[in-house]
Amino acid sequence: MRLQVAALRFRSIQLITTGQLITTGLILIFAVSGSLAQGSQGQSPQNPRSSGPILHNIRGKVYLPAGNLPDQRMRVVLELTTGGTAAETFSDSVGNFEFRSIPSNTYRVVVPTDNQSYDTTQETVELFGNLSRTFTVQIFLKDKDSDVKFKTTDRRLIGAADHQEIPKNARKSYEKAVKLAQKNKPEEAIKLLHEALAAFPDYLYAINKLGEQHMAMKKMAEAQAAFERAIAVNTKYAAPHINLGLIHMGRQQFREAIAEFETGNSLDDSFPMCHLNLGLALMSVDPPDYDRAEKEITRAIQMGGKVFVSAYKHLFNLNIRRQDLPKAAQNLEAYLKDAGDAPDAADIRKMLDRVKQAIAQKNQQ
Repeated sequence: MRLQVAALRFRSIQLITTGQLITTGLILIFAVSGSLAQGSQGQSPQNPRSSGPILHNIRGKVYLPAGNLPDQRMRVVLELTTGGTAAETFSDSVGNFEFRSIPSNTYRVVVPTDNQSYDTTQETVELFGNLSRTFTVQIFLKDKDSDVKFKTTDRRLIGAADHQEIPKNARKSYEKAVKLAQKNKPEEAIKLLHEALAAFPDYLYAINKLGEQHMAMKKMAEAQAAFERAIAVNTKYAAPHINLGLIHMGRQQFREAIAEFETGNSLDDSFPMCHLNLGLALMSVDPPDYDRAEKEITRAIQMGGKVFVSAYKHLFNLNIRRQDLPKAAQNLEAYLKDAGDAPDAADIRKMLDRVKQAIAQKNQQ
């Protein structure tokens, strides 16, 4: 008997498996639902948070005043610059810490004094951007009573678009457009983006945002033209490469998508959505590269945390294709561990039971 399982195929907003796995008479059909990237309907690219606020991660490291690593866990507080505590955590025993699923804003990363050897030290980090990303910060504690407050590198991941000097009127129009885009009003946003570009034609953020709004309106030719224009202005800006990759994914042009996602990652490795979609493209190209796809999707999960928990379902599909049922079961278990109350959790549990039954039946043969 044959076990019917899907090979990833892009149709509307569901990814439905269609391949074969020789085992028992059990039939499994697994559908993966996913929000569409950048508000674009009817396309294949995956963005786990396309309908909600953009969430980011902060990763950092604490260094003692002498420059060496701490030998104990350090308390780290994330504060809003406008006041209030956003989150709190402890580093590991060598100073690494992380805050996950943080909305765009300006924050202070604070290591409070121990009242003995070092003073309270803080670093400001600005979370921004149209796609989820991981920001890095390093905090060098200062000796108590020292004149040096802190020393840091990589205050934020500065990209090509951040080096532009933007006229005030252009920035004002752009910021208004961003607010309209967040309210899902692409037509109004486009008008303001054109105003921004009339004042400053090479405004990278505005050109890229213009492309995203055309994507939201399903105007893929106009979107592609905008992203290509942004790349022409500065080839080192990662976002338009990633967005071009999403357009190619929607057209099932997987090799072209892979090229754009790889370029985006080489310019800025902090976008988990880029790693996810690169993995999906590697699964879909002929012949597929499952090993690389697994690495990219796993990296997206590691970077994005629970925001990207649905990516475990893509790993499930990947391992079903490989005919690796035990690993496929592990993927579903990992999904349920982080999303046990998700709307599809009951269906996933049933699927997991069926996979385990198939494993047991196969072992009895």
